[in-house]
Amino acid sequence: MKNGLETIVDDGSRILILGSLPGDTSLAAGRYYAHPRNRFWPILSRAYDEPIEADYRSRLLFLRRHRIALWDVLKAAERRGSLDSNIRSPVVNDLAALIRNHGQIRAVGLNGAKAGSYFSRHWGQHSVFSSNDMRICRLPSSSSVPGRHVKSFEEKVQAWREFLNPVT
Repeated sequence: MKNGLETIVDDGSRILILGSLPGDTSLAAGRYYAHPRNRFWPILSRAYDEPIEADYRSRLLFLRRHRIALWDVLKAAERRGSLDSNIRSPVVNDLAALIRNHGQIRAVGLNGAKAGSYFSRHWGQHSVFSSNDMRICRLPSSSSVPGRHVKSFEEKVQAWREFLNPVT
């Protein structure tokens, strides 16, 4: 069983980005989006037109400055390797409790199809997410592994920018 990472959130967070479950590189490093080919940090950098330093502390400061929280839909799962398609026996995080404890979060971005699918299945109808002022958006995956809905880097940046900028 692979266990996910702790939530990155504070009282200033307005946006929650949810992945499915961190890959092996991220789990080993204890850091979100640690694989050098994952496009998460470059997408955010371009979406905000602001450079992001490579050290993790600077990345966390960037998230705080832009009021972004990070977590995953899944708390744990059986998975060989890092591919979402290999996830078995998923255990979901208590996303409703996170939102109740951080009621200032007004937007949830789902990073990729699997995060969106798990979110819809387990949390899509929950009252904390169905409020009129809560925005839920499925975003193109930041993963460099091509999926069914392959988008160019520029298309990904544009989709993420459209989601992020109205909130902040």
